[in-house]
Amino acid sequence: MSDMWIGSIISVDCGDVLGVFEGEISNVDSLNQTISLINVSRNGVKCQVPEITLNTHDIKNLKLLQSTVSKESNIEPVNSDRVSAFVTPSSSRNGCTRNSPMHDDSQKKKGEGKKKATKRSDGKKWQKERDEACFSVSVDSEVLDTEFDFEKNLALFDKQAVFDEINALSKSDHIKLVDCNKRMQTKYRHDENVLISDMPVLKQISVPCDSVKEYVTDSGLVVPSVTVQFKKHLYKKAEEVGLTSNVRVEMTGRAASEMVLQLLGGNHRLNPQNSHQKPTVVVLCGPHLQGTQGVNCGRHLANHCVNVTVLKPAMVVDVPSNFLNELKLFNLSSGKTVSEFSALPSTVDIIIEAVDSYEDTKCCKIWMQEVQEWAKRSKAPILCLDPPPDYNSIEQKFILAPALPFAFKNEKCSVHICDIGLPKGIFSSMGCVYSSPFGSKFIIPLYARQD
Repeated sequence: MSDMWIGSIISVDCGDVLGVFEGEISNVDSLNQTISLINVSRNGVKCQVPEITLNTHDIKNLKLLQSTVSKESNIEPVNSDRVSAFVTPSSSRNGCTRNSPMHDDSQKKKGEGKKKATKRSDGKKWQKERDEACFSVSVDSEVLDTEFDFEKNLALFDKQAVFDEINALSKSDHIKLVDCNKRMQTKYRHDENVLISDMPVLKQISVPCDSVKEYVTDSGLVVPSVTVQFKKHLYKKAEEVGLTSNVRVEMTGRAASEMVLQLLGGNHRLNPQNSHQKPTVVVLCGPHLQGTQGVNCGRHLANHCVNVTVLKPAMVVDVPSNFLNELKLFNLSSGKTVSEFSALPSTVDIIIEAVDSYEDTKCCKIWMQEVQEWAKRSKAPILCLDPPPDYNSIEQKFILAPALPFAFKNEKCSVHICDIGLPKGIFSSMGCVYSSPFGSKFIIPLYARQD
């Protein structure tokens, strides 16, 4: 009975995955539940294979377009539930079935879909079978054999006509200019606001002394330079209200040690897991206030597991008491104190130079020159701690000054200032207009102001 349909032209809908096939029936296999078609077109495109075979479980809908049976009137679309009867009903009664991704999908939805555990375990298997059913079909489209002509399609777009239309709608020559060409592109730093705010008053500090040089901070605030006499008078006013030299030494040494730790690499270099690469620091200090600040800085660095060596003069008379006290505290740490250049380490990460001073000092000039020569030969970066304004600087180094800077002559040095806790009232008593330029930091860099 199945052979009576051979030669008929049908349209078979196999769902969204396989598509719609249209062709002439060449064979109907009632045992395997398959239909073979010749002269087939898939989704309106003629297939290159001579014959294809479809399983009845993949068929969603079947429509008879042209039949060879004499009684072919009142033909209606055949549902997928009636396809097996159209082929032969005996095959289903005999239990002859074949597995199909679409069939497995429908069975899971009807039965196993109610059980969540079974659905999750079989989900990946169903997806794999669905992908195989989708992508295993051979590509038989003639469209893929034709190369797309990019130049031909690009020529269809008349760019000049579009530009002429834009220019015709422009009201003036200024509108014709592209916005990025009219204005210079502004580049912002990571800590700079994009939104325009009120312009701050840049000059918030004024001093009664001669300011030979002016510096600016990262935020654009102007910091004037001061003279040696002004800074001595400022420290005298601070001692009168209780901010003694020992407090200033501790604040300056603490700020210098923080700056050195950052120059050494911060937490990337100083951590418990990197104990075999401890940095080495040499402190060159004289018997004066600046040398005392250098020894204090060395003590803080030694407390942070840094190998610190302090070089001091061998024989000095009338050594200040605060210098001796700082040496005693330093000797209680893991640091080392030497008086000979031969005892200094051969490899140094950074040098803290606190040799020269703007106060009255009895340090030997010859010893100071030898120290500077050794520092040059070491080729290590140098941090000059609170040097005088006429300091004969060395290349590749930094300068750290407390409170307000001097007018340093060397333009190659990176100048920094640190906050030592001087109250605003002390500056006011000196006749200064002062507003702290430090913001959220205790150490800030300064740059020479360009007129």
